Amino acid sequence: MLWRFEIVKLIRSWRPVVAMAALVLFIALILMGFYTYADNETGGQTEFKYTFESSSYFNGLLFALYAFYFAVLIVLPIFTAAEGGAQLTSETAGGTIQLLLARPISRSRIFATKLVTAVIYLAILTGAFLAVALLVGLVAVGWGELRIYPGVLQMTASPQYLSQAQALQAFVLAWPAAVVALMPALAMSFMVAAWLKSPINAVAASVAVYLVLYVVSEIHFFTELRPYLFTTYTGYWRSLFRQQIMWHDLLQDGAKLLAFTFAFLAAAYHRFRVRQEN
Repeated sequence: MLWRFEIVKLIRSWRPVVAMAALVLFIALILMGFYTYADNETGGQTEFKYTFESSSYFNGLLFALYAFYFAVLIVLPIFTAAEGGAQLTSETAGGTIQLLLARPISRSRIFATKLVTAVIYLAILTGAFLAVALLVGLVAVGWGELRIYPGVLQMTASPQYLSQAQALQAFVLAWPAAVVALMPALAMSFMVAAWLKSPINAVAASVAVYLVLYVVSEIHFFTELRPYLFTTYTGYWRSLFRQQIMWHDLLQDGAKLLAFTFAFLAAAYHRFRVRQEN
């Protein structure tokens, strides 16, 4: 019954619709950016099929990779943090937390249900974005071999050449890997929300904390802090798009992200279990 209540409440909140609409708009803007780059920078002499990083053939797989890269680092974490912030505080703001506890339903069950609901929502949102990006890339320019070159986006340190089958397999693996990369942001937002009772404050604080951590992890002045920030490892899934995948490094970074996740969730659960509901 509690699971059904959480799912219905999530759907009625319109958060999934707003998030997916924003992500589709994000894909459209990236596509527009690739389309307009050639005209703006080369006077219309370079086709859309050529990237700004090299003269290699540009196709829908590379477009999907870039779109997914930006989404996982910037856009999806914002919606993830917002969802986590809203999950724990919505019951308090609406006054339904007392009704749930009076049934009686334990706090641990409420916490676990909200967490699992948020994780499922995150996985579906991430997978849907990746599927739409691949579909748009296929329709716009078609698929083919995936060629990645070193550039300003730091997608790779050396040229990588993947067949279409290898690239699609990498995208399939990138889906759960990206969910793991986003889990610390979700857990962090649960921790922030456990101390706040207003959904607006919880969402704003969670998003702000993530953006600050992301900016700090990208500034060279804070190099020594990077190992202690989960945002440093958010792009670890890019290693899947290599000819020779360094599984040890990939699994090690994934384990670090899970460690951050469990630490944040432990703090969130402790606070949620002992806090007083007014």
